Amino acid sequence: MRVEFSEIGQVDDNKLEFAVICASFQGKWIYVKHKKRSTWEIPGGHREIGEDINYTAKRELFEETGAENFKIKAICDYSVTRDKPSYGRLFYAEVEKLGDLPDLEIGKIQLFNELPEKLTYPEIQPFLYKKVLREIIKNKYIGKKVKVIMDRPFGSKHPEHGFVYPINYGYIPDTISGDGEEIDAYILGEFEPLKSFEGYVVAVISRKNDNEDKLVVCKDFNKYNKDQIKVLTEFQERFFESEIIMYGNKRC
Repeated sequence: MRVEFSEIGQVDDNKLEFAVICASFQGKWIYVKHKKRSTWEIPGGHREIGEDINYTAKRELFEETGAENFKIKAICDYSVTRDKPSYGRLFYAEVEKLGDLPDLEIGKIQLFNELPEKLTYPEIQPFLYKKVLREIIKNKYIGKKVKVIMDRPFGSKHPEHGFVYPINYGYIPDTISGDGEEIDAYILGEFEPLKSFEGYVVAVISRKNDNEDKLVVCKDFNKYNKDQIKVLTEFQERFFESEIIMYGNKRC
């Protein structure tokens, strides 16, 4: 089975059968449990005949979570191929208010920091979750000013693997990454141990074989190019298959 993503508009609208909505509420992810199942699912469902796919997403979000006030955005289209492909559209929603759960197919909702272990579609849902999470991180943080708290400053050793950090490395408080912990960041251009640092997110390192993406933070936007970032973070990123997304949407 294969899961693939495409930009909105590349798939014919009449082929889109499903709307899937990764939704957050109060900083956590909403997952739902069908009345006839014991596993967790991302909210979503089938498109009705003649229905606009964007309306499908809003309807399904309400029917499956009770969400009353929310902001919703289409992320991309996707396909799942077994014997033949099926198509859907993937959304992200920030829920501001949850009302009563409608008495329909869903029997329970629950908030999680990360993907729950028991999923109804474990071969599909992790890909959709990671896609949305990475789009959120890229769009929310790249080019923005952030404060990083250092838990592994310049010259310190990794607590498990023993290598020395040649740059400062820390986390952004009150954020959630793919592993349920705070989003981590590499600090470039500072050559002494720091306790904290404020700078601009000049790049995102998107790990293709891991749940976590990393931010790259610097005082200046144009001080480092993508090749220099790759070299400076290789001490840790060499263990992963990664893509560097630069400020201005340049990719490596």
